[in-house]
Amino acid sequence: MCWRGSILVGAILGLALGGDRAFPADLDSCHVDGVATDIRMAACSKIIAASEDKQAIAEALNTRGLLYDNNGDFDKALADFGRSLQIRPGSLEIYVNRCNVYREKADYDRALADCGKAIELDSADFGNYLARGSIYIATHDYERAIADLTKSLEINPDYAANWNERGQAYLLKGDYDKAIADNDKALELSPRFLEAYRDRGEAYLHKGDYDQATLAFKKALEINPGYTPAVDGLSEVQKARTTQVAAVSPAALAPASARPAIEPQVVITPSAAVGRRVALVIGNSSYRAVTELPNPARDADLVGGALRQAGVDVTVAHDLDRSGMVAALNAFADKADGADWAIVYYAGHGIEMDGHNYLIPVDAILASDRSVEDETVSLDRMMSTINGAKQLKLVVLDACRNNPFHPKITALNRSIDRGLSRVEPDGATLVVYAAKEGTVAKDGTGTDSPFAVSFAKRIDEPGVEINKVLRFVRQDVLEATDREQEPFVYGSLPPTDFFFVPAKP
Repeated sequence: MCWRGSILVGAILGLALGGDRAFPADLDSCHVDGVATDIRMAACSKIIAASEDKQAIAEALNTRGLLYDNNGDFDKALADFGRSLQIRPGSLEIYVNRCNVYREKADYDRALADCGKAIELDSADFGNYLARGSIYIATHDYERAIADLTKSLEINPDYAANWNERGQAYLLKGDYDKAIADNDKALELSPRFLEAYRDRGEAYLHKGDYDQATLAFKKALEINPGYTPAVDGLSEVQKARTTQVAAVSPAALAPASARPAIEPQVVITPSAAVGRRVALVIGNSSYRAVTELPNPARDADLVGGALRQAGVDVTVAHDLDRSGMVAALNAFADKADGADWAIVYYAGHGIEMDGHNYLIPVDAILASDRSVEDETVSLDRMMSTINGAKQLKLVVLDACRNNPFHPKITALNRSIDRGLSRVEPDGATLVVYAAKEGTVAKDGTGTDSPFAVSFAKRIDEPGVEINKVLRFVRQDVLEATDREQEPFVYGSLPPTDFFFVPAKP
């Protein structure tokens, strides 16, 4: 369960920016997290264009580069980081930031160069070695990956993800015993680390020890019954037992991080009555820094299947980290451009800070309020992907679950709420929340949440207009939760009727 509330920009932030002066006129807002991205962009651009202080310009370029990165505009981010480095050629921060962007673009040679420079500037930061080691894994240079990850572990031996990363390098290299040992250490530090159980199971499967592989995959499923890599792993174990063949296909045995998080798209031929309709469905369950959520991945599969049944071209994505969410949204924006309908359904954690809504990828840590914009994806960013649709734009947020990030975040000067605040969409756009403001949303007693169950059921009923579909969903959820949860809809549509499934002739 989670609370949804509406929290406005705090008074402290307003005073810090000079009383009641408008943000666009205040250059300081360039560097203040929590201010709307477009306002920060404008302020940073003004500093870059008008300031005579080179250091101020360099800092504004770096901040604007991070904002571009958050929006998935990697080329503009790189351009700003490059200009900033011309002013401050020895800036560790900028090399780290640029390395991350190159890695997101899969430009691994440049990413390695910048991470290498960061290590030269600060050889005591384990994160620099961890970042470069992960890039070496992506380039299949496992020896160098292991060397960097070993150095990272020497500096910080208490970070579970570091052990898992080196274990993955050993797994891909074919050194299964060392992979198992590293993942055992990761599980000692973090007993609910799904990826460590996954990779441990993969290593035992490669070794032909099917009993230990089964134990590892089953343990992952005890933590998260909907964890697809573990389900796939058990299937491969059964296949190997049945055929008495120890070696199975390399593609099936690749760690989940090497498998696509986004399932292959099913191309639907739309009927002339409804036009071309596309949807992106995201279910984030396997959070790394907090307890996994049992329902979102299953809810995503349920809703994705219902949308396909209604004739929508659907892409379903599970357990996306931040770069994966940005990539999925970028790809979907291209599909949505010119479509008649564009739909995004998101299930997972969400948070509000100073009245702005953020959706939380599975790799987020969120140690402080300063981390929110860097580690999450804003709701504004998600909604921008559907702007190109011609008739109907629909965002469905089943993100109102108990949010364990909330008590973890150190709020330095911002107000942070557990859930998501109201929005005011326009232009034939509806934003649907699983629970209205200030109320609690429930996961239910079954394998799927009450909201997902009703939404999936109602969208496949022929001849029911979308506004009535959502009214039915509201009533279903109220009844299923003893009136403790009430879905809520923001926005409005033109006087055109919209049907998921047209009435039968």
